[in-house]
Amino acid sequence: EDAGPKDAPLRSLYPPEPATPAPGAPKLKVAIVGGGLAGLSTAVELLDQGYDVDIFEQRPFIGGKVASFIDKDQNHIEMGLHVFFGCYHNLFRLMRKCGVLQNLLVKDHTHTFCNTDGDVRELDFRFDVNGMKIGAPFHGLKAFFTTPQLSVGDKVANSLALGTSPIVRALFDPEGGMNDIRKLDNISFTDWFKGHGGSQGSIDRMWDPIAYALGFLDCNDIS
Repeated sequence: EDAGPKDAPLRSLYPPEPATPAPGAPKLKVAIVGGGLAGLSTAVELLDQGYDVDIFEQRPFIGGKVASFIDKDQNHIEMGLHVFFGCYHNLFRLMRKCGVLQNLLVKDHTHTFCNTDGDVRELDFRFDVNGMKIGAPFHGLKAFFTTPQLSVGDKVANSLALGTSPIVRALFDPEGGMNDIRKLDNISFTDWFKGHGGSQGSIDRMWDPIAYALGFLDCNDIS
């Protein structure tokens, strides 16, 4: 069964399929500049609507930031972060439409922190009770309260900040929570987090590493 609006936590994350052109409507010839994921997915939707599509890409390969290539030493070089989440319903729909969903490698829901002197610790969201997987928000509470990456004081500060975040509102009012998140675009995560009781220790040991992994930026430069 295809992913659909019923599976989306927010309606805005799953726009409707484009309408079928009316009989006799002109068949357009469309040029798309850039062969990244946005360009390729747009091309698929347009082709399904019966339009002629040409993609223009400067590089000798397609994919943009989700591409990879082999360098002169035969190393596989990634152009960007190749990680996405379960709420990316449009991406799953595209993968299924292109027949590549079976190639998806699902990662265990845990983050590994490699600290100084080989000290390896985890933020582990995996939460099973009698064989039943427990999801949000309980798996997150379990992960943050049990991780050895933070001290007890940092865990308390972390809980205070996250407990006042728009994510909490999103649990019972998804669209309202997303609207609150959009209003924070001009505020750095550091300023928001510390302004709501979060600690610098949490940023140094948890949120900066996560921000670098997800966006190649620290918490001062990410909203």
